[in-house]
Amino acid sequence: MAPVALRLVLLLMAGDFAVASLDSVNLESAEQEEYRSADCDQYRLPGCPRDFSPVCGSDMATYPNECILCLKIREEGHDIKIVRSEPC
Repeated sequence: MAPVALRLVLLLMAGDFAVASLDSVNLESAEQEEYRSADCDQYRLPGCPRDFSPVCGSDMATYPNECILCLKIREEGHDIKIVRSEPC
């Protein structure tokens, strides 16, 4: 009886782990769909306004504003998206 109960517990735990793994994958893909590109065409680079309107980049760095993020994209050539319009 004990081996059967043990198998049942292990099977239930494996099922819970699989569901949790799928939920985290779905959450990550949903979060990436919400990322948006910075509108760098509106700024006259390299000068940026000094307003403080922080954005969180997909590189998980906080930028003082979208223009500063555009400078980083231009300097390094990386495609950094805006994760949210607040600090990371």
